[in-house]
Amino acid sequence: GDNAILKKMNRPYKISDYKKIIKKVRAKMPDIAISTDIIVGFPGETEKQFKNTEKIFKEIEYNMAYISEYSPRSGTAAFKFKDDVSSREKARRRKILENLLIKSALKKNKNLLNKKTKVLIYEQNRTELIGKSEHYKTVKIVLPEKTKENFVGKFIDAKILKVFPWGLKGELINNKLVVILGTTAAGKTDLAIKLAKDFNGEIVSADSRQIYKELDIGTAKPKYRKNKKQEILIGNIVHHFIDFIDLKKDFNVALYKKLAIEKIKEIQEKGKIPFLVGGTGLYISAIVDNLEFPKIIPDKKLRKKLEKKSVKELFKMYKKLDPQGAKTIEKGNKRRLVRAIEVSMLSDSVFSQIKSKGTPIFDILEIGIDIDKYKLRKAIYKRVVQMFESGLEKEVRKLAKKYGWENVNLQTIGYQEWKDYFDGKISKEELQQIIKNHTWQYARRQITWFKRDERINWIKNYSEAQKLFKNFL
Repeated sequence: GDNAILKKMNRPYKISDYKKIIKKVRAKMPDIAISTDIIVGFPGETEKQFKNTEKIFKEIEYNMAYISEYSPRSGTAAFKFKDDVSSREKARRRKILENLLIKSALKKNKNLLNKKTKVLIYEQNRTELIGKSEHYKTVKIVLPEKTKENFVGKFIDAKILKVFPWGLKGELINNKLVVILGTTAAGKTDLAIKLAKDFNGEIVSADSRQIYKELDIGTAKPKYRKNKKQEILIGNIVHHFIDFIDLKKDFNVALYKKLAIEKIKEIQEKGKIPFLVGGTGLYISAIVDNLEFPKIIPDKKLRKKLEKKSVKELFKMYKKLDPQGAKTIEKGNKRRLVRAIEVSMLSDSVFSQIKSKGTPIFDILEIGIDIDKYKLRKAIYKRVVQMFESGLEKEVRKLAKKYGWENVNLQTIGYQEWKDYFDGKISKEELQQIIKNHTWQYARRQITWFKRDERINWIKNYSEAQKLFKNFL
């Protein structure tokens, strides 16, 4: 820490140069860990010169330092100097710096307390994992009982629970995600709420219609209240991404993926289990398969042209472009059809083939509700009748007046069919039957989509789901 000693040691820099480098590095990377090597008691080092080293030690606040007492070694340039600092004095100076280091290292480590840090595991035994943090601190992590996975050589996320000057102790951050999926009217919400209550969870909705504000009755959106944090509570369980987006705003699956992943990780960091719940296959696949979506810039002219077409015309057009994709896409979702056609026309491949799977982000259990088709159709028909009785007509009139029928988010099942009724082209009885038929057709497409995924565990009741969940944990 003293310029005269540095010069004597043939160091080509001054302390001011060193401090400038540290300042520059920390400006770019505030979190960086700084380590150094120190020699105390170099020949000719006075108490005043040592105090300069002590001063810079306090100023820099190192994460780690290797502090040595000078000892003469033949063949070195310093060997010609007189070793005039006593062993006792060297030990005293070393001890002073070691005590300063303990304080600064502990202070730095305390900043990691209760936070997530990435750890590279190099050793594993029956009770713990041992690895190095990004700051090269040794981290010991309690290994959950009955863990069969080998973590050696892998990066894991750990929550730091205890800190010491030279090491950290933590626990594995929960990376588990439970997916509850199924067709419309299958009973997903009720099952998810019950599991979330029993196993301390929060629900992340994967419903591409309930995510919109004002689409209430026609999407069978559950009634809710808000807590003090303004979070949505259904059955006293926190739900995310319900009543989330304004009807006039653009939203797509790529945006949903980004927001949902952030929310899932946030729930995990609270020590709770996230439940991804819904029937929108593409939303679920985006998370489960970590889908990478085509970075194709929307073509405003093409979109404007496509949006003038009816849902039937769009579906017919898409079916010609992508016959395979047409089997599973939501026929009545105008926004989805427009985007699928746009991607198919502007890329080298069709929409259903262009999505690529990435490395899985979460440890996932997929649970599907297996419901008899006759019972499902009956449940769908009953729900449609309840929607009519609950005031669906009033809701649709209000939204059509406010946004106009050209709003793509109204071009969806339960809403789009009302235009013909309002125009006097069909009776209310015919309208109700059309909505029932469209909903049933959509449910069949959902079945086709989900049945392709062999990872889904199909269950018929809560006890089967509970057993799967306990084994998963």
